[in-house]
Amino acid sequence: MRLPSGSDPTVTERPALLPLDLLDPRLVALCTSALQQAQAPGASVAVVAGDRGYHHAHGVKSVVTNEPVTASTAFHVASCSKAFVSATVASLVAEGLVSWDDPISRYVPEFQLYDPWVTAHASLRDLSANRLGLPRAGLSNFGFDTTISNERVFSGLRHTAPLYPFRSRFTYVNAGHSANAVAVGRITGLGFLATLRQRILQPLGMTSTSGGDAARTELPDQAAWHTFIDDRAVPIDTMVAEQLVGAGGMAVSGADAVQWLRFHLGGGTVDGRVIVPRQALQETHTPQVCARPGLDFHSLFYPGARQAAYALGWAVSDFEGHLMVCHSGNHFGVTAMTLLLPRQGIGIAVYVNATQGAVALAYALAAALLGLPARDWQAYFDGLQPAPPKHGRAGAWAKALVLGAFAGDYHHAADGVLRIERDGDSLSGVRPDGYRMGFRLEPAAQENHFIVRFTAPEWQGGQANDPPLIRFSRDAAGRVTQADWLQAGTTREHRRHV
Repeated sequence: MRLPSGSDPTVTERPALLPLDLLDPRLVALCTSALQQAQAPGASVAVVAGDRGYHHAHGVKSVVTNEPVTASTAFHVASCSKAFVSATVASLVAEGLVSWDDPISRYVPEFQLYDPWVTAHASLRDLSANRLGLPRAGLSNFGFDTTISNERVFSGLRHTAPLYPFRSRFTYVNAGHSANAVAVGRITGLGFLATLRQRILQPLGMTSTSGGDAARTELPDQAAWHTFIDDRAVPIDTMVAEQLVGAGGMAVSGADAVQWLRFHLGGGTVDGRVIVPRQALQETHTPQVCARPGLDFHSLFYPGARQAAYALGWAVSDFEGHLMVCHSGNHFGVTAMTLLLPRQGIGIAVYVNATQGAVALAYALAAALLGLPARDWQAYFDGLQPAPPKHGRAGAWAKALVLGAFAGDYHHAADGVLRIERDGDSLSGVRPDGYRMGFRLEPAAQENHFIVRFTAPEWQGGQANDPPLIRFSRDAAGRVTQADWLQAGTTREHRRHV
C-alpha cells in the first residue's frame, strides 16, 4: 500500500466505513428490532464481509446525556478483551521471545494455585485456554475492589481447590488471562497496554482503543454503562481497574472493531501488511481443550453445536455446519460479542452499553449473512436459561431470630472479610474487598439461610433473579462459627473466631 507523503509507515491507512445497509438492507432493521427488544440505550455494530468494513450506530451513549453513538464511540468489551492478550502473546511467540508452553511462574511468580506442582507447571497456554480446572468462585471472578492489586488476586488463588484435574476440561478462569497480560508487559519491559499498542493497535490504526485506567483518560468519546433495574436502564459508573486488564478492561470503538475483525479474518495480515504471522495468530483460534455445547457457557459456544472447544482467548464451535470462532463479554454495565466465520470471510462485533442484547444480535446477523432461516435469537437464548431458584419465604425459624448471634467478621484467606452487622431489626453486611458489595440479609425458608439483597445498582441488576445466599453454621454450643457464601453453584467458606 502506498502511503501519502509525511505519513507514519507503522500505521495502516484505514479504509472508509460503509453503512451497514449497503451490505444488506435487511440488516439495519434486524439491528433495530433486536436492540429495541433488548432495551439497549446504545450499540455499535461492526461487520466485515469480503474484507470491507460496515458499521451501524444505534441509540445514545448515555441515557443522561442522550448524545448519539457514532463509529468513533468506544465501548467497553469485557471478556472480548481476552483475545487482545492472546494476539499479543502470539506476536511475541512469532519472534521467539516467549513460548506458549513457558510456565507462567517464570514471568509472574506471584500466580499461585492450590497444588504447588500445578503452580510450577501451568503455562501461558494453560491460562489462555482456561484449562486450570478452577471453579468460578470468590472475588477473583465476581469482583474485587478496583484498588486491590493483581499480586493479591493471583496469590489468593492458592486457596481455591480445583473442580477438575489440571488440563482435563474447560472451566472459566479470568485471573489466568490477566496473569498472561502481566507476563507480556514484563517480557517486553513496556507493560501490557504499551506492548499491545506498539505491536497491534498502532499498526492497525486502532486509535480509539485502550484499556484499564488509561481508557478513562485516553478515550474522551465513550459509551456510559447501564444496568437494568425494574426493567429500566439505569446509568452506573464505569469500572476501570488494572487488575481486569487481560480478562477484561479493553474499550474499543466500532471503527476500530472493523480493523480488529479484518486482522483476524486476514490471518494477521491487513492490506498486504503482516501484523502477526499467520501461523502464530492461527494458534489463538485453534482448539486447546474440549467444551460441552449446551452445557458450558451458552454465550461462548453455540448451544446447538455438535462440537465445541476453547482456544486461546477464543471459543470455537460449529454454527449450523459453519466453523465459528467467537467470544462474548459481559460486565456490570456492558455486553459485547465478537464473532468470526473464517471460511466465509465474515466478522461481526456487537457492543452494547447495557447488560443484554449483544449475543443475540450477533447470532442474528450471522444467520442472516449465512442465509439461515429467520429466528428470534433473544427468545432462543432466554429459553436456555435455567429457572432461578425459589428460596421461598422465611420459615418459622426466623421468628425466633437472635440477630446478634450472626453479627461479626467471617474470614476467607483469598476473599478477605465478610462482615455481618445488626441493623435495627434486620441484618446487613459488606464484603470490604469486593466491588461495592454492600447488602442486606433476608431470611430464607431454610434454617440459617439468608438471601443477599445488594444495595448497589451494579449488583442489583445482575443478581435480581438469582441472588447469592449466605448459609450460617453453628458449633456444638450453638455459636455461629461459619458463613458460607453460595453463588453460581460454588461455595466460599468464611470462618469466624468465637
